[in-house]
Amino acid sequence: MKKYSFLVFGFGVLLLCSCSNDAMNNHNEKSLSSEQVKAQMEANATTEGLDVMLSELLLTDKSASTKKIDSDCTALIFTDNRIAVSYTNCTINGNTVNGTLILTGNDSDTEGSKGSFDISFKTFSYNNHVLEGSKRISYDFSNAGKPIFTVDTDMSLENKDGEVISHKGSKEFSYILTNMNTENEYVKCIGAWNIVHQGTTYHFKVTTPLAGKLNCAYITSGVVILEVNGLTASLDFGEGNCDKMGAVIYPNGEREEISW
Repeated sequence: MKKYSFLVFGFGVLLLCSCSNDAMNNHNEKSLSSEQVKAQMEANATTEGLDVMLSELLLTDKSASTKKIDSDCTALIFTDNRIAVSYTNCTINGNTVNGTLILTGNDSDTEGSKGSFDISFKTFSYNNHVLEGSKRISYDFSNAGKPIFTVDTDMSLENKDGEVISHKGSKEFSYILTNMNTENEYVKCIGAWNIVHQGTTYHFKVTTPLAGKLNCAYITSGVVILEVNGLTASLDFGEGNCDKMGAVIYPNGEREEISW
């Protein structure tokens, strides 16, 4: 049985403010409107930070990490091939977490440096959305100072009004543990995923790795493309500053600075 250290932080909730109608008139017809950009980010924000939280559950003593999750609202049960993590009214970086995560099927190599877990949810809610479905996390500790986690998702979320959002896709998180207690970027994310909300499919694809810092609640750099019904726009999160500033990049190449 392995020992597990626990680190929890998230990128935080990212809600974009609208661009002016006058500015939108200057963009070509294949561009998303400001309202559509905001709707996509609101749908994505429902689970913002969850995959980071899950991947960091598997940062072991091999990573030389020492920070552990606050145990006041968390109970852990370990067996040889199963980890149960129960949360009771936890607030993690502004996100509310309740219920139990069950990690099973530890499929690791002989050295234990590579493997994967299947994740299921037992009466589990995140930001007051009840999660159903599954996730699979593959880990690679071949380079102990730069562990890599791949999170594959196929799940749905239901809010208190019975509204359902589905989420399917894959993200890869890479950590630079030497930057843990510095001002440098500590985690980077690449991937692509779809969110279906009220019958509309929102496509997200990272074109420049998204990055974050341990003590910052916002994405500090990177670019993601948003697409719905053939309309697109890109979001550029900047060049490393911990702030709520960025830019929308329209299909014709124009940029508009925004804050959220």
